[in-house]
Amino acid sequence: MPRTQPSLSRLRRIYQRLSQAELSAAEQDEALSLDDLGLETRGEREALALGVYSRRGLENVMREYGLLQRLEERGVGPLEIQLTFEDTFRPRIVLWSQRYQAAVVDIALRKVSGADVGVPPPQEARALLFVESLVLQHPGRSFDWKRPPMPGQVHPGLALSAEVLELMLLMARRVGAEGLALTPSTFAAAWVYASSLRFIDGAAQGRFVALRRAGREWPRWLLAWAVELDCIRGPAGAPVRFSPSPMLTSFSRRFERLFEDKGWRSAAKAQAEVPLTLDLQALQDRFPWERMPRGSPPEPIAEVLAYDPLVPA
Repeated sequence: MPRTQPSLSRLRRIYQRLSQAELSAAEQDEALSLDDLGLETRGEREALALGVYSRRGLENVMREYGLLQRLEERGVGPLEIQLTFEDTFRPRIVLWSQRYQAAVVDIALRKVSGADVGVPPPQEARALLFVESLVLQHPGRSFDWKRPPMPGQVHPGLALSAEVLELMLLMARRVGAEGLALTPSTFAAAWVYASSLRFIDGAAQGRFVALRRAGREWPRWLLAWAVELDCIRGPAGAPVRFSPSPMLTSFSRRFERLFEDKGWRSAAKAQAEVPLTLDLQALQDRFPWERMPRGSPPEPIAEVLAYDPLVPA
């Protein structure tokens, strides 16, 4: 059976235990041969991702945290860790499934300032680790009606997003940043991140809350498609869309004050109280049956979506 995910306190204890030597470790054959070959030092030859991590160091980190083991327990292993970067502070980390010849985890990172993601003064110059893109997927599994695809999904997820976000927040701390930021491309992605991050813009936070409330009696995946297909209506009947906006989480008290600001809270409250409704007729007309699993949906879903098995998807 898969192991339970480690507690956040345990992850943080592991963080404290890891040494710089483990994080920047050279490959074994490289470490043994530098002096013999008369090469320059490793620091002169090869930059470290975010100034801290080597490829071997990332492997050490992921094994210590147990991430590689839990991924392999989900049937995606064996895994190869790949590390590339445009420059030291823009790395891309890929966990590649040799079994499926596809990425299981694909993370692109960048070190930025608060101003780059819309943080207002006086914290605009503070460093953040920005997640430019994040993919967590099981390339060997197919969607079914117990877990239909969300907008933007190619393969089912891995149920590890909270743990991966926590590990990236610890990485942010390690590289001298004060928090983790990202911009979700879809409402479905924002819902996943919302357990750990909040929108930097108070109005965006409130709109997100209102969108979730509009479909509170529906399955999450169905509401995600309703938002994606412009089937959520405002008080005047106009479509209410999800607009990508930066989100943030931090271990710094300085950044947490952003969400205690009276202006942020007022904007969030005002937008959250706007009554939104799901236009069921529009959803039925626009529903992407071609993206759905084969076979008939469960009876309650079939009824809601007016499913007709005689009409080809």
